[in-house]
Amino acid sequence: MKTIKLIVSDIDGTLVDSHGQLLPATITGVQAAVAKGAKMVLASARSPKGMFGIAQQLGINSTMIAYNGALTATTDANDQLTVFEERAVAPELARSVQALIAREWPTASINIYTNNDWLVASMGQWEQQEADGIGYQPHVADLADWLQVAPTPVHKIMIMAEAAVIQAIEQRLQTSEFEDLAVYRSKATYLEIVATGVTKAAALKKLLADEQLTTAETLGFGDNFNDVAMLQEVGVGVAMGNAPQTVKDTADMVTTDNDHNGIQLTLARYFADVTR
Repeated sequence: MKTIKLIVSDIDGTLVDSHGQLLPATITGVQAAVAKGAKMVLASARSPKGMFGIAQQLGINSTMIAYNGALTATTDANDQLTVFEERAVAPELARSVQALIAREWPTASINIYTNNDWLVASMGQWEQQEADGIGYQPHVADLADWLQVAPTPVHKIMIMAEAAVIQAIEQRLQTSEFEDLAVYRSKATYLEIVATGVTKAAALKKLLADEQLTTAETLGFGDNFNDVAMLQEVGVGVAMGNAPQTVKDTADMVTTDNDHNGIQLTLARYFADVTR
């Protein structure tokens, strides 16, 4: 049995259930593994602030791979960041994306993520839906004005709109003008935009080097396409039962769906004191 020193997990669809809650069994399993010496890392499209509550519920101090790998940091209850690595969207590209979408698709919600801050042009249905999901409210600002100054790095841009609009925007951004951006749908109505080369796997690889750990000493959990490279990077990649079949096919093993205690059961295989 491999010795696991670091556990990395996606959050939505993986660590939390279909209602966005941590199962008691998951909390128990993670805490027991950490008590045995493992380091727990959260990896998500969320901001560090959006992951901090999960870390608190788990009772851990987690390094966070945020914005799908654009920012690796720790944070605290006062939103104070300690940044280890980051790769931001170039300011001129961020300005171009914002101007294009505001002009061509004015009903779409444009969201700017920088460090622990979330900026929107106004509060509407899309913005409130996202706020309800992650547990905090955005700052309302004139995005064009903010981007002209860009006082802090743009780690991620997210667009929320009806599926047909998202598809049209995605297609428009797949051109040479935006070749330095990585653009993908996290769901039919959400388009995520980060700098080219940003992935959870790339951030994890750098973190492992900093921690002087090998991939063989790592175990990862994930459920979606943006987790595939991460599941392949770790020594043991575990796909959730609710993952698409193509994601399951890339993993070393498949556990239960996120509404059952698959994470705890998997950790029990590697940490003897984890309650079965």
